[in-house]
Amino acid sequence: MKLACTVLAASALFLFGFPGPVSAESILPDVSKVDLYPRGARILFSVPASPLVRFELPGTFAPSSVRPLPEEGQKIMSFEAVGVPRPGWIPEALKELHSTIKEKEQELALLTGRISAIKQSFELLSGPLPKDLKGSDMPEYIEAARKTREKLETELIAISSEIEEGEKSLEALKDDFSARMPRDSDTAVIVSAGVEGGKRLLVEAWTQHAGWSPFYRMNLDTNTGGIKSSLLSRARQHTGIVLEGDLFFHTTIPSTTISAPDLSPLVADFEVKTARRALMMEEMALSPRAEFKLGAPTPAPAAPEIIQSMTDMTARATGALPGDNRQAEFLLGEFELKSEVTIESVPVLSEEAWITAEAKKIAVPLLPGSAELSVDGKLSAKTSLPEQGKGTDIRLAFGKMPLVKAVREQIVSKEGSTWTGKGRLEDGYSIEISNGLEKKINVVLKDRIPISAQEKISVETMRIEPRPDEQDKENILTWKIPLAPGEKKKVEVLFRIGYPADETVVFR
Repeated sequence: MKLACTVLAASALFLFGFPGPVSAESILPDVSKVDLYPRGARILFSVPASPLVRFELPGTFAPSSVRPLPEEGQKIMSFEAVGVPRPGWIPEALKELHSTIKEKEQELALLTGRISAIKQSFELLSGPLPKDLKGSDMPEYIEAARKTREKLETELIAISSEIEEGEKSLEALKDDFSARMPRDSDTAVIVSAGVEGGKRLLVEAWTQHAGWSPFYRMNLDTNTGGIKSSLLSRARQHTGIVLEGDLFFHTTIPSTTISAPDLSPLVADFEVKTARRALMMEEMALSPRAEFKLGAPTPAPAAPEIIQSMTDMTARATGALPGDNRQAEFLLGEFELKSEVTIESVPVLSEEAWITAEAKKIAVPLLPGSAELSVDGKLSAKTSLPEQGKGTDIRLAFGKMPLVKAVREQIVSKEGSTWTGKGRLEDGYSIEISNGLEKKINVVLKDRIPISAQEKISVETMRIEPRPDEQDKENILTWKIPLAPGEKKKVEVLFRIGYPADETVVFR
């Protein structure tokens, strides 16, 4: 036993001796600040300053990214961050799950042992009768053996069923444990520093095992036009440690390589007619291009507090983000937009109408992200929001309205020729729009007539009933139609197209 312990101790010293082992005196750093990006995170750790500082980080942090950030008047005499093996490490948050798995494994082992014992009993019962068994005792013995075998078979079925259920449960627990364990759990980063002065040492470390995305919940009040909105962060991180405290959510990942823009002249020349042309084009495609961002003035912070810089937009929250890759949500702020609600029908796209809301000169900037939309408190749709600056306009579709329908039917075309020999086509459509709601509504109905792309194609409007409220230069027609509950109304459009007889007209 002593020899075995000596061998284990020697093995551990060999594994962790270069660099030094994670000693019991190694301290765990506090999380001072967390900067989360769409992909990756920058964590600022804090440890008490002393002549020799030593602590340990999970292997999910790249050793090359770990660096000290000395405070004013503080000197870093030496600094080293080295990756070392650390087999068997289990994050604090997963220790309870790991213990449950071990308990389940022991339970299954015991049940398997009981099955083995039952099978051995079967072998004994199936063996030859005892030699000293008298003929008069044989019926009693056989009946006792039968009852015993029946009881064992019943127990065997129950235990087998229990093992089957236990194995399924154990497999699910192991899958959960495996999914929540950090990828680099068998390694660690040992940080050592010689520090002179100061009360604490700040150390920065980066990880790729983290990320976040903006998420909105918006509810449209159709009576007032108010859009009550919540901006949330959906974040994950898989470092194995809990990131707790001030969390800063950034929309832009810092550039790892960037150079100043340098615009080369555009030269017009004859094409080089050689066999190397394809290779030259490939080399041009692979040549480096400058990366740059357009600057923008920094507006005053709004609610929610989104801080805009020249290259980034940042929101802040306080809380704890678990390190086992489970998604967590953080409320970044709440706000309300004032909008004009419209019911829009575009039957060429869909028979069902849309309910839309347009907000002018919004008071808060919007981050690009997904959104969950509701109308009068009921979930209606999901969408993606574009990035919007403060003071801009935004138009949102909050979902379809199945009870407001517009059925579009094509009028049969008539084709023929004129006295001058030119081709002619008469075409059109009718739209029947109905209101299945229990209240009066105003519908904005939109459709179109062709617009000519050639001089030799003429488009003549023959009949539009009723007349549209608007007709723009692209021949988009707009009607504003009031509808009482259950009411139906009809729109008819007829147009004529003239074109050369030897041509074929297509619509695109």
